[in-house]
Amino acid sequence: MQNKKLRRLLAGASTAAIAAGFAASLGMGAASAAPVSQSTEWGQWTFNRTISNGTPAPGDTITVTNNLRFNGGLAPTISEFRDFHPACLTYVAGSSRVEGNNVTTNATDPAFVKMTGSWIRSAVDRNISYTLNYTVGANCGRDIALTTGTGVSANQGLGSENQTAGPSLTVPKSASTASVAVSPAPKAGVASTLTATVPAGATGTVEFADNGTVLGTGTVSNGTATYSWTPAAAASYSITAKYLGDAAYLQSTSAPQTGTVSAADVVTSTTLTVPATANNSVPVDLVATVSPAPSGGTVQFKDGNTNIGAPVAVTGGTATLSQAFSSDGAHEVTAVYSGTGGFAGSTSAASTVTVTSATTTTVTAPNHAKTGVAVNIAATVNPAPASGTVQFFDGGTPIGAPVTVAGSVAVLAHTFDTAGIHAITASFSGAPGFAASAAPATSVEVSNPAPNEVATTTVLTAPATASTDQSVTLSANVDPAQAGGTVQFFDGTTAIGGAVPVTAGGATLAYTFTAAGAHGVTAVYSGAPGFLGSSSDARVINVSDSEGPGTGGTPSFGSSN
Repeated sequence: MQNKKLRRLLAGASTAAIAAGFAASLGMGAASAAPVSQSTEWGQWTFNRTISNGTPAPGDTITVTNNLRFNGGLAPTISEFRDFHPACLTYVAGSSRVEGNNVTTNATDPAFVKMTGSWIRSAVDRNISYTLNYTVGANCGRDIALTTGTGVSANQGLGSENQTAGPSLTVPKSASTASVAVSPAPKAGVASTLTATVPAGATGTVEFADNGTVLGTGTVSNGTATYSWTPAAAASYSITAKYLGDAAYLQSTSAPQTGTVSAADVVTSTTLTVPATANNSVPVDLVATVSPAPSGGTVQFKDGNTNIGAPVAVTGGTATLSQAFSSDGAHEVTAVYSGTGGFAGSTSAASTVTVTSATTTTVTAPNHAKTGVAVNIAATVNPAPASGTVQFFDGGTPIGAPVTVAGSVAVLAHTFDTAGIHAITASFSGAPGFAASAAPATSVEVSNPAPNEVATTTVLTAPATASTDQSVTLSANVDPAQAGGTVQFFDGTTAIGGAVPVTAGGATLAYTFTAAGAHGVTAVYSGAPGFLGSSSDARVINVSDSEGPGTGGTPSFGSSN
């Protein structure tokens, strides 16, 4: 009778303990950590189990005490106890005791701890007890009932096992804290970052609000969550961050961050004024105009993505930079205004500055010429461009077609039709990386030939290619063939070799070029008594370096009109 009353009392106590555990799991909370107990009859055994803390936190150590009583007839001999526990509990090595004494223990199975030995019970002493400790793991489910149980092995087939004999325990969610920061200080129309800080192990989301109105959410990563907030207008603000909790942490709300959203900056526009062209290494002005004129700030000029110089202070709404470009080609220039107190930054549209190397062009022509007799007029462009043409002029009138520049020289064989003083000029067209230029005038005095003077023609024969270690033959044929006079061969405007006497209408020169490239070669017949002088058309010889392929093209030269 007393045993039945005892069982009813224990059952009542167990029910109260379980109710407290479920109250905690529903978020109702418990006053403090407290033991939980449960009495269960199973087979011929009564299991009176107590757990030292029914609502432990991860990392806590709990003690399980199990008082067993055999309720049958002849008491058996016990050989093993099994204590069943959630897998997230870790047995504390060496903590097992049976009747207060150390015991052989095996805890390799994640579901139970096994204690072995030999314990003889009698009709007088039917009770036995064991204790052991566990550490609560962080992987325990939160706010759910975690069941425990026990088992006993005995002879005579009198063992018993109940894996859910209880009591259950509940690992509550951990309390969390949240804080919020706003950076930079809010300004209408400008994005600020709201940053919430929560416990390092927390996951889930944070809900950001302004004066109670939800702005949006951010995902927690490494203890923080962020949200980009752009206030629309100047107003007071009160920013809070509400952590919504996860499987391990409870919800929490930060203290508010309060203040006033400042008024939006004045919108500015930046325009850029640059020259369309510039010479390499020659300074030009880059001018940025910011409107409306701000009270400060700087402009950073850029060539593509590369800064040009240091930022230039804005004064009276403008910033000017003197810039010398060091590379030829098209440069996409922009101006970036930094903004200042009350004025927003802005960026200009890109403007193109085409940078070329400056060139000079000079004309070389004979001082005297005869009407009807071709003479060579040459233009030299420095530095030597890779391409481009030269147009020659007599006064303001073009003579001949544009002549391609080869090896910095363009040569035109020209026949004057009228006697008198002729002002000869030349204009270089320009080329990629090289600016156009014009030569000053050179005077040629043209006279009519005497009645007894015979006009001649000179034809040059030369190979199309050569190398710097190869001698080539240059031949000039003068028609009509006659004795007397000489032929001077020219490479551009430079005489090569000496004057070669004309024999039987011909003159020949063996010559080795020392520089690779395109060479414009001409032959000029000096004339002889009764015979007028004449000049050949130019022939281009592409000379290659003896150690590699040639570098020149095959430009064409104008012929006499």
